[in-house]
Amino acid sequence: MKLAINRGIFLLLMAVLIAGGLIGCAQVTSPSLEPSKQTSITARVAADQMGMGFNIGQMFENEQHTPSFEEARPKIDAYYALGHRNVRIPITWTESMYGSMMVNDPDVGDVNFDHPRVRELIKIVDYALSLPGMYVVINAHHEKTLKRDNKYKVIERIWADLSNYFKDRDFRLLYEILNEPHIDTDPMPVEHIRYMTELAYKRIRAVDPHRIIIIGGNQWFAAKELMVTWPDLEPIGGGKDAYIMATIHHYEPWSFHGEDGDKSAPWTLENIVEPMEQAEHWAATVGNNMPIYIGEWGNGWGKQFDKFDCNQTREWYRLFDSTYASQREQGVMPTAVWDDGGWFMIWSHEEDAFNNNLHQCISGKCVMTGEAMINAGCRSK
Repeated sequence: MKLAINRGIFLLLMAVLIAGGLIGCAQVTSPSLEPSKQTSITARVAADQMGMGFNIGQMFENEQHTPSFEEARPKIDAYYALGHRNVRIPITWTESMYGSMMVNDPDVGDVNFDHPRVRELIKIVDYALSLPGMYVVINAHHEKTLKRDNKYKVIERIWADLSNYFKDRDFRLLYEILNEPHIDTDPMPVEHIRYMTELAYKRIRAVDPHRIIIIGGNQWFAAKELMVTWPDLEPIGGGKDAYIMATIHHYEPWSFHGEDGDKSAPWTLENIVEPMEQAEHWAATVGNNMPIYIGEWGNGWGKQFDKFDCNQTREWYRLFDSTYASQREQGVMPTAVWDDGGWFMIWSHEEDAFNNNLHQCISGKCVMTGEAMINAGCRSK
């Protein structure tokens, strides 16, 4: 009994001394960073948990919105409160924004972690990961010169640096290798994107065997590109890696969804379903039942209209996730709506508030204006 009492007093004294800074102790890792090394998450489990999501568009890949944590946080909080559990952050590393790049040398790809935009990005990533159940996707976005000149060593270095830096983050942080790898408007040669992806994959796996990696097609990430780009999975684990997810973008038909598209042009349910079925067919035949992430989708209304009020667009948003993407027989297709705060606006950065009711439509609850599906708000001003 005497020994137990003395030991208790000793431990109490040590705690007081440490708290007061009188003696040193080993650095304690933040709880938000540590769980990733305790429990990994397969791509299938992640897909089932990611559900509805959104993009922080035009912030780190464009100069439209200030690339800062303070700019992003209200949007993250608002979507999270609605039940969205994944956020995709498009990032341009090797092209100049505001007169500088987020790498030291665009011919090398070495990430400058002291760059102000990189520091703000890290704050956003860590904040989003601190929210229970929130998944975060980071990528390499645009990168026109890298793609045009086939700078495979640059994309390899970017992901080598990022995977080393973020290796202790929760496994809810996902890596999308290269967004929409077109060259001007043409597809990137298949052999180029496969080799780039292979190099990045190996670099990531060398330090992080269980980090989820996201692959896609070789042009606009259309579903049909998966079969063209990935007739086999040999460069990325040969179909034996449970920590890979495929992504598609869904703007079909572009004649309706594009910023110059006709919002009064009718669309069909087949327009929603067909790309999903194409991706599922690839996953079932080649992809070893790999889950599919719809990393972008939406309707570009803001170029043509000062105020949003199109029932037909509302109906697309109402059906897309709640009725179709989340109800697939092969498993949930998580989605991330393209919200750029501009032509595809849902969230207004200027007002720090939702600009329209499309955020409600995504969850399947949508208030229309009148009964006509093609109402006055769908017709160009």
